Amino acid sequence: MRKFELIAPCHFGMESVLKREIVDLGYDITESTDGRITFLGDEEAVCRANIFLRTAERILIKIGSFPAESFEELFQGTRALPWEEYIPADGKFWVTKAASVRSKLFSPSDIQSIMKKAMVERMKEAWG
Repeated sequence: MRKFELIAPCHFGMESVLKREIVDLGYDITESTDGRITFLGDEEAVCRANIFLRTAERILIKIGSFPAESFEELFQGTRALPWEEYIPADGKFWVTKAASVRSKLFSPSDIQSIMKKAMVERMKEAWG
């Protein structure tokens, strides 16, 4: 089974409780920052974490990361990620939330739009 880097966001102050819940499920924590815990797990871990983590807001799978100081870099970086491994050819998806921290790219709606276009381009290349 392949391993994923999973991110569990939580409310500030709940990090220590969430860490304990993740360790109790048997997963290794890789990073702990304000408002989120990162840990490693497989497909089963995604399911178990969604069911059993009471203090996590949701479970996110980290697809990749890259620096982007312009919208063109955001587009190219997003397009380079292997979206076809996660979204089937007939799959539907939405980019419903965007945030920027210490970034020149400050418009969430523009970030959402550019990421969606880049994902569609990647899916067109992969699925025809």
